[in-house]
Amino acid sequence: MTSIDVSKIKLFQLRALVAVANCGSFGGAALKLDLTQSAISHAIASLEQELGVILLIRGRNGASLTYVGEQIIGEVRQMLQLLDIAIEKVNCSRGLQAGQVKIASIRSLATHWLPSVMAAFNQRFPQITVTLTKCFDYVEVQAALQNRSADLGLMDIDERTGFTVTEIGSDDYLVLLPANIALQSNSISWQQLSQYPLIMPAPNDQGYAPLRRYIANAEVPLTIAYEINEDSTIVSMVAQGLGIAILPQLAALPIPQTVQVCRPPQPLSRLLVAAILENALHSPAVFVFLELIEQMNWRSIPVLQRFS
Repeated sequence: MTSIDVSKIKLFQLRALVAVANCGSFGGAALKLDLTQSAISHAIASLEQELGVILLIRGRNGASLTYVGEQIIGEVRQMLQLLDIAIEKVNCSRGLQAGQVKIASIRSLATHWLPSVMAAFNQRFPQITVTLTKCFDYVEVQAALQNRSADLGLMDIDERTGFTVTEIGSDDYLVLLPANIALQSNSISWQQLSQYPLIMPAPNDQGYAPLRRYIANAEVPLTIAYEINEDSTIVSMVAQGLGIAILPQLAALPIPQTVQVCRPPQPLSRLLVAAILENALHSPAVFVFLELIEQMNWRSIPVLQRFS
C-alpha cells in the first residue's frame, strides 16, 4: 500500500470537503466559498486521489459522504476550527504590536489616576500609542465615544444605555473647609453648613447634577456664593477662606494643608466608569487596556491621609 504524502494535502481541499458535506452539494459549496463548481470538484477529486479513497458520493440530488468520509469529517472540521482559532490569536497578537488607543476622560481621572494605568500599559505594550483628551464633563466624553474620536471613555456616570461599562470604583464626596473653622468631628451637619458661603461647580457641568440635587434637598437653605467651572479653583478659593465646598475626593486633589476635610451630612458618591461604545468594533488594544483598568485599584492613590 502506497503511503499518503501529507505534504500534498492542501487546506483548500479540506475546506472544500467540509463545505460540500455541510451544503450537500458541489454547487452550494461553491457559493459558500465564492468559487466555481468546477474548482470545488477538482479540489475534492485531487484530495481523493492523494488519500486513495472516495470521500463523496455524487448523484443527481447532490453529494453525500461515503463511509470513509463520515469517519474522517469530524477530525477535518476540528483541524480547520483549530487553525481558525490559531489565526485569530495571531491576528490579536499582531493587533497588539502596533496601533493606538484613544481615550477621552474627565479631568479628575485623567489627572490623578489614568497616568498610572498608562505607565503600566506602556511597559507591556510600548509600541502602542495612547492619546488622551481631557473633557469638561461626562457629556463631552460620551460625545467623543459616539463620534468615534475616542475608543475609550472615563467618566462619572452610571447611565449605560448604548455603552459597555467597566466600573472603576465609587468616589465619595467630601466637605472642604478653611483652616480657621473649628471642626468637632469628622462630619458636619446641615445646620453647620448653612453658616458658611458655599462654592459650587458651574451649572453647565452636567457631572455635578447629583450634587445640585443634593444641595436643593438640604434640610436647611444653603447660600451659594460662587459658581466655578474648575475644581482646582474651587479648592484654592476654600484655602483662601472664601467659603466651603463639597467635591468628590478625586476631583478635590491636590488638597492643600490649609484645607480641612470632613464627611457631608448625608453620604453622597459618584460612580466612576470606563466605557466603550456598544456594538462597535474595537481593536484588541482597547480590550487589553480595559483589562488593565479592572486590575488596577484606583484607591491606591494617596487621596486623603487626613481623612478616614
